[in-house]
Amino acid sequence: MKTLRLQSMLLLCFCSSLLMGQHYRNAKAYINDFGKNELFVKESLMEYSKSIIDFTPDSRISATMERIYNKLEDINENLLRNDIGIDGDVALRDAFIQMNTKTIELLKNKSLKLNDYAIQSGLDYADIFKNFAYKEHQIANYYKDILAYETAKKAFGLKHRILIRSFNKRNVFEYNAYQNLIFYKINVLDDKLMALLKFRSVDQVQECMTFMSGVLQESLLKTDLYKNDYEDQSLIEANVEFIHFIKNQNETLLPLFQQYVTVYEDFQKIKKSFLENNTPIKVEDYNAEVRRFNEIKNTFFDTLYAIQVKKSELVNRWYVTNSQFLKNNIEFEDLYEKFTNND
Repeated sequence: MKTLRLQSMLLLCFCSSLLMGQHYRNAKAYINDFGKNELFVKESLMEYSKSIIDFTPDSRISATMERIYNKLEDINENLLRNDIGIDGDVALRDAFIQMNTKTIELLKNKSLKLNDYAIQSGLDYADIFKNFAYKEHQIANYYKDILAYETAKKAFGLKHRILIRSFNKRNVFEYNAYQNLIFYKINVLDDKLMALLKFRSVDQVQECMTFMSGVLQESLLKTDLYKNDYEDQSLIEANVEFIHFIKNQNETLLPLFQQYVTVYEDFQKIKKSFLENNTPIKVEDYNAEVRRFNEIKNTFFDTLYAIQVKKSELVNRWYVTNSQFLKNNIEFEDLYEKFTNND
C-alpha cells in the first residue's frame, strides 16, 4: 500500500506538471521532470520484480501488471497531449515514450515472467530452449532501448547545454533480469528431471541431465561475465551456489537411479516367476531379493528426498537474496536533484 500511495502521488504530480509543460522556465526544469518519469518506470519494474520474487500468486501478479501498464500508457498519452518540449524540441519526450512503450510491451508479452517452471518443463526440449532464447532476446532488446533513451537524453542535454546524469554501468534491472534468467533455466530443466525420475527411464533421465549440463556450464560462464557489473556479488554467489548444487545433485542421483531401475526390472521378473511358480526359488531367497530391492529403492528415494529438502531451502534463500539485492542496489532517493549535475 505504501508503494501504491507513492506511485499515485508521483503520477498525480507528474500529470499536473505535464499540463504546465509549455510554461517551463528553462530547459533544466523541463529535463528534471523526466527524473519523475524515470522514477515511476523504475518503481513499476521494482513492484513487478518484487511480486515475482515474493511468490505472489499469479492472479495478483496479473492484476499488478495490468495496473502498472495502464499507468504507463496514461503517461504516454499525457505526454503526447500536453508536452510540447522546449522551443518545440520534443526529442526527449519522444525517446521516453519509445522506451516506455517497450516497457509496456515487455510486461504484456510476459518476457519477464520467470517463475512458470512447471508449465515450461512440460514442453519438449526444442520448445523449452526456444522459450529460453525468446526471453533472452526480448530482455536484451528492451535494455538496448533503455540505452537508446540514455543516449537521447545526453544529446538533448548537450543541445541545451545541460550535463545530464546517466548510468555508466549495466542497468540494475537488466542485471537482475539476466541473473533471474540463469536461475529460471536451471529450474525449468530441474522440474523436468524430477518428473522423469518417476518413470524409471534411464535414457530419458540421462538425456535431461545432458541438456542440464550444457545449461549449467553456460550459466557459470555468464555469471563470470557479469561479475564486474556490481560490487554487490550476493546474487552471483547465490546463482553459483545453486549451479554447483544442481551439478552435484545430478552426479549423485544418476548412479543411484540407474541401480534402482536395474534392480526394479530384475525384481519384477523374479516376482513374476515366483508368483507363477515357473522357477523353483526358495521363500527365503525370494525374501532376500525383496529386502535387496527395498534397500536400493529406499536409498535412492531417501537421497532424492534429502536433496529436495535442501534444494527447497536453497531456493528460498535465493529469493531472499534476490529481493535484498534489488533493495540494496536501486537508488530512488534525491533522484530529482541528482538527475542533472549541479551547475
